[in-house]
Amino acid sequence: MIIPRPLTAGDKVAIVAPCSPVKAELIAPAAKFIESLGYVPELFPSCFCERGYLAGDDCRRASDINQAFADPKIRGIIAIRGGYGGARLANYLNYDIIRANPKVFCGFSDVTVLHIMLNKFCNLVTFHTPMPSNTLMCGDDFSRQCFADILRGNYPQKLINCSGDIECICGGRAEGILTGGNLTVICSTVGTPYEIEAHGRILFLEDVGEEAYAVDRCLIHLRDSGILKRFSGIILGTWQNCMPCDQLQELFDEILKPLNIPVLRGLQCGHGTPSISIPLGMTAEIRAQANKCEVYLKGEFRNDTSRSCPKNTR
Repeated sequence: MIIPRPLTAGDKVAIVAPCSPVKAELIAPAAKFIESLGYVPELFPSCFCERGYLAGDDCRRASDINQAFADPKIRGIIAIRGGYGGARLANYLNYDIIRANPKVFCGFSDVTVLHIMLNKFCNLVTFHTPMPSNTLMCGDDFSRQCFADILRGNYPQKLINCSGDIECICGGRAEGILTGGNLTVICSTVGTPYEIEAHGRILFLEDVGEEAYAVDRCLIHLRDSGILKRFSGIILGTWQNCMPCDQLQELFDEILKPLNIPVLRGLQCGHGTPSISIPLGMTAEIRAQANKCEVYLKGEFRNDTSRSCPKNTR
């Protein structure tokens, strides 16, 4: 995987809206937050666009990403928010440009599908992080510090919660490339050319505002498609406003335990605060016992650009 050059003070950072539109009153504060970290924010046109539930049409949103990767003055790219619309950009992204210009790319939630595509077709390590229009502005110091560290290339050797321990659902040890993000979004990739890569990888999952039956549906879909059994381990993050909680735990026990791979729960990452930032595409190692669960990150990277990209059909 290709690890992008970390950001340094004074670097220009593109702020894009690849999914849903941003409330006008949040745009300037989001840029100001990025500026407070020592970077020069550049708001791309999609931040000011609105087309129903999308931040402008697909061409506009994809063009912002393509231009940000192509522009040598831009050193990093941050999604201002999620929502919906990332998957619609699949055939509009210029993967050749992105591969030739690896850069820091950040976001989460619906941005999950963009992480999957950039990991898969560009071999680019990307970063599952809170976004400046919500969590980072109104969240906590822990989340903001984790985000700032990721941008600077200060990747944690071990994933540690702000408070509380990571717990064990199924013990064991596993190692593989860390992948994943939002459960609902990941399910939407199954059966498409943009399906998440699973073989030997460690899957991170989180979601927000879903009833237990909806989480059930997604996990069963991943199980019955044969994807879940290909992973070497699973890490469960935050399930913000996913109810009822006791039913969620029953689901995890019922569906994930029989996989006989290490499964952890309680990583503070996802919707809500606090939320740590994690690199997707970096090698992770799970060490899980009943009374002690640890996740380590390993900085073993290779500049592998051999994977073929899908043709841009638009």
